[in-house]
Amino acid sequence: MNRTLAFFRLNMFQRLRLQFIAIATAAVCVILGTVFGITTLVVDNQSNTQINNILTVLSNNGGEFPKLSEISQALGEPVTEDTLSRYSYFSATLSRDNEIKSLNTDHIRALSEDEVESYSNDIFDIGDSTGRLRISGVPYAYKVTKQKNNTYLLVVLDVSVFTSTSYRLLNTAVWLSIVCLGFFVVVIVVFSGRAIRPFVDNYKKQRRFITNAGHELKTPLAIISANTELEELMNGESEWTKSTKDQIARLTGLINSLVTQARLEEQPELVLKDLDFSAITEDAAEDFKGPVIRDGKSFEMSIQPNIHVKAEEKSLFELVTLLVDNANKYCDPEGTVSVTLTKPKRSRRARLVVSNTYVAGRDVDYSRFLERFYRADESHHSETSGYGIGLSIAESMVRLFKGSIKVTYKDDTIHFIVFL
Repeated sequence: MNRTLAFFRLNMFQRLRLQFIAIATAAVCVILGTVFGITTLVVDNQSNTQINNILTVLSNNGGEFPKLSEISQALGEPVTEDTLSRYSYFSATLSRDNEIKSLNTDHIRALSEDEVESYSNDIFDIGDSTGRLRISGVPYAYKVTKQKNNTYLLVVLDVSVFTSTSYRLLNTAVWLSIVCLGFFVVVIVVFSGRAIRPFVDNYKKQRRFITNAGHELKTPLAIISANTELEELMNGESEWTKSTKDQIARLTGLINSLVTQARLEEQPELVLKDLDFSAITEDAAEDFKGPVIRDGKSFEMSIQPNIHVKAEEKSLFELVTLLVDNANKYCDPEGTVSVTLTKPKRSRRARLVVSNTYVAGRDVDYSRFLERFYRADESHHSETSGYGIGLSIAESMVRLFKGSIKVTYKDDTIHFIVFL
């Protein structure tokens, strides 16, 4: 069972590959459907043209076929006696009063003379000059023409030969379309895997590079830190040693954040459990209440109780922590940091909103807020602590929890909205 679940927990590239296969397959289906539709129309049009031509030839010749040369000329194709023997038809001459003057049943065996007479009356009662009908399940086409002696000639042709031919052609087209579609899907599945493999390998190398580089950088940072502390012991603390220690701490934090995100992105098979989102949010947000108030800002928290979500406890706690910490860092002086957790009755997902007042945020591009290393201030100054990576880590966590996150700005306030 675990192997089966792990198989279906697709990573980003697998989902991208499936989306590509789905789009390509849909495009081929549209093309094949269009070709099939056009083929259907062409075959149907050709069949109807042939039927109408034969009915016209019979009607112009009093319900009989003329000489082969005349038939070939009228139909536009060579005709033989064997060809004519395939056609089954009858004709009837009727007066204005629907009285049958004569019947010709020499070329039809499926119907008796009485049945021909009955159907002739029924067709004449319809009043249409041309049309289709079924007699005992067999398709027929008819044509009524007015004669010089004020009588009407009715010609009824068995068109099952044409419909069966059309059916076989369309059936062949359907099977060919299915085979082509299956072949294309197999080809695109095989080659899409090969095409995307270099990107997958490159992505894995980037993740490994970040992790390995993080471990390698920690050693020289530890040595620099130890040397700085030794210098302070020998010569006392100075602004230079203090600056060095600050930058060491900053670089160490950045490396830890990068490694954390790399590890998050390397575990698409994270086991999600049912957790009390309300309790975790309250616990994580409460830790920031004191610091926010000490900085002269207001702190508001509104958490609906007993909201449960599928997540990993440590990562969920860190998600709330990252969002609230970010709100506190970038909140205006004497502004307000707000944490709200709700779950509407008709919604299946919880809604977490972490917001902070930010009057200068009207012209900020919030669509890029979740990008790694992005700062609203492109100068990348360090007046506000942070590395521009916390929100990117938060987005990675939300993706692991099968949720979504977005950033909005309204009424001088930034809102980070998470759905889980």
